[in-house]
Amino acid sequence: MNDRKKFSSVPLLLIVATILSYIFTSMTVWSTDGKYLFLSRYLRINQHERVISGENFAPDQYRFGSYYLVEYFFKYIPIPWLDENTSEVSKMLLSTEYWTDEARGMVEAYFPLQERERIVSDLEMTINEAIDRIARKSILLQNALKAMVSSLNWQTYITEPASTLLLLGENLPDDLRVAVDLTSEDNRTLNGHITARFFFNILTILLLYAFGRHFLTPAMSLFSVLLFQSIMPLTTMYFGWETFHASALFLAGLLLIIERRSFITLCMVILLGSTFRADHMVFLSLILFGFNYERYSGKSEKFLLYLKALATFAIPVVFTLLSSRLLYPQAKYSVDLVQLGYNLNYPWSWIFPLLFLSIPLIFYDSIGEEDFFRKTWFWIVPFVAMNFIVARPAEVRLLIPVLIYTIPIAVKGLSKFFPVDVSKA
Repeated sequence: MNDRKKFSSVPLLLIVATILSYIFTSMTVWSTDGKYLFLSRYLRINQHERVISGENFAPDQYRFGSYYLVEYFFKYIPIPWLDENTSEVSKMLLSTEYWTDEARGMVEAYFPLQERERIVSDLEMTINEAIDRIARKSILLQNALKAMVSSLNWQTYITEPASTLLLLGENLPDDLRVAVDLTSEDNRTLNGHITARFFFNILTILLLYAFGRHFLTPAMSLFSVLLFQSIMPLTTMYFGWETFHASALFLAGLLLIIERRSFITLCMVILLGSTFRADHMVFLSLILFGFNYERYSGKSEKFLLYLKALATFAIPVVFTLLSSRLLYPQAKYSVDLVQLGYNLNYPWSWIFPLLFLSIPLIFYDSIGEEDFFRKTWFWIVPFVAMNFIVARPAEVRLLIPVLIYTIPIAVKGLSKFFPVDVSKA
C-alpha cells in the first residue's frame, strides 16, 4: 500500500515541479533576458557566440557546459517563451502587417497627433533659433541652413511613427537585427538557454525534494521546494545561464554524500558540475570530509577519507587550471579578482545576502538537531568568505548552494509553528 502511494505521488511531484519551474522561467524571460528589451537579447546571444568560439572573458569562458548543452541539444526543443513587450516592439520594427488601424489607434491613444504636432512646432522653433544664432545677420546663410534642414523631412519621423519605426527596422545592423527578429536562428539559441533553465529548475526541485526527504515528511519536503522557489526571484537581477545547472549538480553531490553512494559517481558529478561552476563544486569535498570523519576510527580508513576529500577538492581546481592555462589561456578577467573593497563599500552586498538567507539564519539553531548538518555546516564559512573576497554577493545567485543546503533546516524551524509532527516519516 505504501509503495503504491509513493508511486502515485511521483507524477504529482513532477507536475508541481513543472508548474513552479514554468512560472519562474517565464518570469526570468521578462525580468532577466528581456529587461533591456533587445539589448539584453543581443548581449546574451553575443555571449553565447563568444563562449562557443572560445573568445569570452574569464571566468564565464570556463563555465562552458551550459552553452554546449544549448548549442547541441536544448535549442532544438521548440518550447515557446512569451515576452510580450519584446515581441510587440519586434513587430513594430519589422512587420508592415502589424500596423493595422487598431495598432495605429493604440499609438494615437498613447501619443495623440496633436501632441506630436506640438513637439514638431517646438522643435522647429528651437532649430530656427539655433540657425539664427549661427548665421547671425546673413540672410543667405539662414535660408540655406533652413532649406537643408527642411529637406530632411524630419517632421514625418515624429508625426508618422509607423513609417519611422519600420525605416529604423530596415536599417538595423545585421547583428542587432537578428536579436530583434524573434524568428532568427540566434533567438532560437537564446530560447534554448531559457528551455535549459526550465528543465534544470525542474531537476533542482526534484533533487531538493529528495534531499529534504532525508530530514522531513513528504509534505514538509514539498514545502521546502515551495520555500526555495519563493526566494528565487531575488536572484533574477543577475541570473546566470549556469545557475540551475550548478544547483542541480550540487544537490546531486549532496545526495550522493548523504546516501554514501559510489565515490566514482560523486567524482563524475563534481567534474560535470565544474563545467558550470567549479567554485561551487569544490566545497562538496568539505561536506564529504565532515560527514564521514567521525565514522572512521582506524588510521587506514582516515587516510582513505583524506585521499577522497583531496581528490574531490582537486577535480574542480585542476579543471579550472586546465581551462585557464590550456583550453582558454586568452580569456581575461573583466573585473579585478579581489572584490573585498567593493563589497565593504556597497551596502547591497550585505542587504541582499541577508534577505536571501534570512529564513535559514533565523532557525540556525536547528542545525544541531540533524547529524548531517551538525557534522558538515562548517563549509558555509569559507564559502561565504570566498564570495565576499573574490565575488559580489549582491548577486545572490552565488549563494544558492548555501540556500539549498539550509532549506531543510529552515523548514524544521518553521515546523515549530505546526501542530503536527513533521520529522522524517
